[in-house]
Amino acid sequence: MIGLRDLPLRRKLGLILWAVVLPLLAAELLAVGFFRRSLQSAAALELTNVVNHLYRVCDFERRVRPCEEAAAAPRPTPSDIRFLEAVFHTVKVGSTGYAYAMNSRGTLLIHPSKQGQNIFDSRDSKGFPFIRAICDEAVRLGPEAVGTIRYPWTNEEAGDTTPRMKILKFRYFRRWDWIVAAGSYEEEVFGAVGRLGLYTAPLVLGSVLLVFALTWGTGRVLTRPLLLLAEAARRMAAGDLDARVELRPGGDELSALGRSFNAMAEQVREKTQEMERLIHERTQALADSRERYRSLVQSTVDGIVTTDLHGEITWVNRGLEVMLGYGRDDMVGREIWGYYPAGKEQARRIMRLLREQGNLTNFEMEMIGRDRVVPIRTSASILRDSTGREQGTLGIFSDTSAERKLKADLRQTQARLIQTMKLRALGDLVSGVAHEINNPLMASTTTLYLMEQAECPAGCPNRSRLGILQRCNERVSKIVDHLKEFSRETSLELRELDPLLPLENALLLSGQQLLNRGIEVEKDLAPDLPRILGDANALEQVFLNLIANARDALEGVEGPRRVTFAASASELGGRPAVALDVTDTGPGVPPGLRGKIFEPFFTTKEAGQGTGLGLSISYGIVEQHGGRIEVSNGPEGGACFRVLLPVRPSSNATV
Repeated sequence: MIGLRDLPLRRKLGLILWAVVLPLLAAELLAVGFFRRSLQSAAALELTNVVNHLYRVCDFERRVRPCEEAAAAPRPTPSDIRFLEAVFHTVKVGSTGYAYAMNSRGTLLIHPSKQGQNIFDSRDSKGFPFIRAICDEAVRLGPEAVGTIRYPWTNEEAGDTTPRMKILKFRYFRRWDWIVAAGSYEEEVFGAVGRLGLYTAPLVLGSVLLVFALTWGTGRVLTRPLLLLAEAARRMAAGDLDARVELRPGGDELSALGRSFNAMAEQVREKTQEMERLIHERTQALADSRERYRSLVQSTVDGIVTTDLHGEITWVNRGLEVMLGYGRDDMVGREIWGYYPAGKEQARRIMRLLREQGNLTNFEMEMIGRDRVVPIRTSASILRDSTGREQGTLGIFSDTSAERKLKADLRQTQARLIQTMKLRALGDLVSGVAHEINNPLMASTTTLYLMEQAECPAGCPNRSRLGILQRCNERVSKIVDHLKEFSRETSLELRELDPLLPLENALLLSGQQLLNRGIEVEKDLAPDLPRILGDANALEQVFLNLIANARDALEGVEGPRRVTFAASASELGGRPAVALDVTDTGPGVPPGLRGKIFEPFFTTKEAGQGTGLGLSISYGIVEQHGGRIEVSNGPEGGACFRVLLPVRPSSNATV
């Protein structure tokens, strides 16, 4: 709302003059209004007095009749009516107004021109049955009451073409059932009031014009120098520091104000120039500081992001662009939860933690990049303005992919160390057991040989049985020798070998276990496969782990229980390779677990039935051979592990 002090000077002067003149005008208008109301009351009272006078004349005429005549004729006699006609016709109200009498049924008893007519259904210019209303109202009036009615009427006999408002006063003379009425047009009854308005209007208009003239003249004298001063001040505010006020001759207050303004303007110009120099220096320093800050923020490898209260990204640095693989234009303006795996629910949880704790430090989470899910460690806080109100959030993200890989490598190294220790213990155990087995095995083999030579010549029926026993001893000897070789602690040595050798050796050690558990073994091994460079013992360990997993997967399976071993030529990265498949008819590997089963210590087996290291070690061994191990579900629903090993570069075999 604009206050008085905010108004221009000319308006203030006008308000002062109006404050003086308005009370005078109000007093004049009140006096005129009071006089007008007095004239209206007097005119209405005059009309009422006419009706009351005529009423008393009728009552007097009734009273002066002899009692016997009044009793014999309760209605007025012709002589009474002639007398009353003379009285009624002498009454004039205004220029055209007159008095008349009618009964309650609308028949005119005394009238200047329509005497004897029934006008009960007459209507005014708007169609209102005003005579009916007069008759109904009159009979309800009290003995001393006078009724009033206003209605528009066009007097065609007087030459009227448009309706004029007419006012009528009436009173009911109950003894004769007469309605005594007198009326005229309002403009005639209140003519004096209208003339009074014509007289007072010029006076009011003259007063208003006088106020305007005084306001304009005084304002021009006082405000013109001030307007010049305001214009100079406006020019200075717009940047024209050379603006000055044109001083007029004289020593009044306005001239003194102009001189003071010019002196102030000169000081403002000098101070402004000094401030501009300081601002330039500070701006340059701020720009240098901002550039150092921008370079620092942009060059950091950590990702930095800010958001508003609605979660929309408002700024990102170069580090976050590199981390997620998106450009700044792709991210700014989008919701931050679009890069969270759990979406908006994760953003709400982070915001709730921020409000509870004030900030987050070393909070582990993940973000969705363009081509990968990035594990990150974040520190976040709420951004606030100078009043403490929340404006958004600030987050600093560090990519922990390398750290996680290092931890995974460490766990894998620990797993291999554990496996090495197990193998060393197994080697010691196997060496001792092999020594204990070899002594009686050698004696048994020697005895069988002597029995075959001495006691079972050719054609002896027991000679074939002794041959079976000798072959069993040879198998036992071969298994013991292979166990000693497999358990020997050696470093990985890549040699040219047949890719089926480690698979056959693994079946030699564990194939009988599958048969003992009612598991069928099938082979689909392509002949003449190209040779590979590999460590037979290490690859044998891979297939032993895969066979053990297939055996455990078939426990409790109803229906066919079968493990299929297949070997075929393939490709790996555009180079010739050999594919060795181990497929079972078990329940298979769920899609959600295929990316985790090669992690160290991950296992789906019950406690005590597995360490979760077998597939992790196998994955590492195959990777050291330059190959790859894959998992999928076979056509019958079971798991299919495929080991891809590159062919020896110098091999001439065609793949």
